[in-house]
Amino acid sequence: MNKDILRVLFKPLTLINKIKKKEDNLIFLYTNLGFRDNVRALYEYLIKNKYNEKYRIVVSIKEYRHYKNQAPHNVRFVSLITGIPYFLKAKYAFYCFGKYPIKPGRNQTVVNMWHGTPMKRIGNLEEGLEQVDYNYFTSVITNSKIHKELMAQIFSCNEENVDIMGYPRCDELFEVDNVQDEYIRGSAKKIILWLPTYREYDEEFVISTLGPEDLNQIDELLEKLESKMIVKMHPLQKVERIDRWNNIQILSEDDIKKSGITVYSILRNADGLITDYSSVYYDYMLLNRPIGFAIQDINKYESERGFLFEKPKEYMPGYNIKNVEDAKKFIQDIVAGVDKFSEERKRINRLVNKYKDGENSRRIVERYILGEEEWD
Repeated sequence: MNKDILRVLFKPLTLINKIKKKEDNLIFLYTNLGFRDNVRALYEYLIKNKYNEKYRIVVSIKEYRHYKNQAPHNVRFVSLITGIPYFLKAKYAFYCFGKYPIKPGRNQTVVNMWHGTPMKRIGNLEEGLEQVDYNYFTSVITNSKIHKELMAQIFSCNEENVDIMGYPRCDELFEVDNVQDEYIRGSAKKIILWLPTYREYDEEFVISTLGPEDLNQIDELLEKLESKMIVKMHPLQKVERIDRWNNIQILSEDDIKKSGITVYSILRNADGLITDYSSVYYDYMLLNRPIGFAIQDINKYESERGFLFEKPKEYMPGYNIKNVEDAKKFIQDIVAGVDKFSEERKRINRLVNKYKDGENSRRIVERYILGEEEWD
């Protein structure tokens, strides 16, 4: 359904939400693009710390049937439509993908956790979307001071509504799960993770600069180095199933779901990351490990989407991967323990990540649910 039509249909619900009495013990979580990322991470923190003993937790997702029969005590999984009445009576609501176009009610806390520190232009900073209303929250979170003003512009809100919290999903980078980590690493000496971002102008299956013959060379190199590469495609990317390589594994979003692991559990096990314009590299800098940037189409991407910073390359501390030889050099340096950009990553990390402690979920719960402390 057209988003403009949806906003019109939901408009009466804003009026209802203004007068609807809220339940102080109801926490509502929403995502329309899979049960993952910040919503999933916050949910797991709540369950791990037994908040479901004091609060009712309702999770509104498309794949609710997969979880509803195994939900813990005081937790309910519902569909996106069924979630509406729960949102209207929830004292606390959190989302990161999609949202109900319903303005927050009186005494209701609605937190837009978003899904990463933006590098490209989004929201009201994207050409043609300057007048769209994205402000359906009481607070939106970000990682750093340099992004606070930008997030206010993106969502047309006051800077006072932007809180520097850090993203819940990043907490997983600091966790240890011996069983899961051993499953991910297997017998590989080193793991390289490749996370290509989504390009609206090229929806076919691509791994940036490299074609099948290039990947054949990389597969041979990985064999010699007793290492492996995992390529996790963007959830919106069209994925063609390819299993021709022994040391390169292509994963779709469905593969991740079936495996029971997460992108961030792979990230914490990765000895190096290759990406392009994805905000995930800001998160990965928390680990201070090598990063390669496959940005051969940066001029086209800038003309199609645009960047938040005038000189985006200045925020990309790592290898410039333009071809297969660059990719092979990046892998060889990782295996050899060569890290040319460590100090530069630390400098950029200080700019884009205020918190580096794996306590982002705790901060969010204490700030918005318990109301214990201001964190900015």
